[in-house]
Amino acid sequence: MSGHWNQDGKAKMRNIGTTVQITLEENKSPATIHGGPLANDVYELSEIVFRWGSSNCKGAEHTLNGTWFTMEAEAIHFNKRYETIDNCWDKHDGLAICSYLLQAYQVPVWDEHPLFAKITDNLYKIIESDSCVKLLPNCLCWMRQACQASGYYTYLGSITTFPFYECVTWIVFPEPVRISENQAELFRMLRNKQGMCITENYREVQKLNGRVVYYVN
Repeated sequence: MSGHWNQDGKAKMRNIGTTVQITLEENKSPATIHGGPLANDVYELSEIVFRWGSSNCKGAEHTLNGTWFTMEAEAIHFNKRYETIDNCWDKHDGLAICSYLLQAYQVPVWDEHPLFAKITDNLYKIIESDSCVKLLPNCLCWMRQACQASGYYTYLGSITTFPFYECVTWIVFPEPVRISENQAELFRMLRNKQGMCITENYREVQKLNGRVVYYVN
């Protein structure tokens, strides 16, 4: 991974009515990933989106050995060979999505995840749908610990929203990011285009349907 927690450039966080979206903009060099299951192709970061449920027991789109997680952050990258993300939906190797699992714990405010707070401390500014706020360019630093832990799972699958294009190489980091229950609850206060709270936006875990999941150490 390269450029995901640079100090230069800009970051924006949006309430798009269905989820929280973070984009990195005006970096000297774009955030990219390559290698491993992606071979020699280079994938550029397009956006990060979040999934959550109505309680802290369930809200991620992946489970590990039957264990559920509170939330999931999905860093969506597109294959630069196809130039834009819109050209990638019908390509089997169009996207690479890095999945970060988040688990909420009951902790006091002063013991909340300080790096993840760069996001959650600004959620009150985007309560309404279509609102936007600027973030520090290194607002994704909380991902680093999960990336640097040994091992990840990978498989070929689809995006998790309609029309579920089969164009994704999934990379799931098993080391959960520890956040507070309060930080998770702040996401559920955001509103959709109808003014209702987005209490859950995750897709239920799907059957493998013949897919093979590999563990890479």
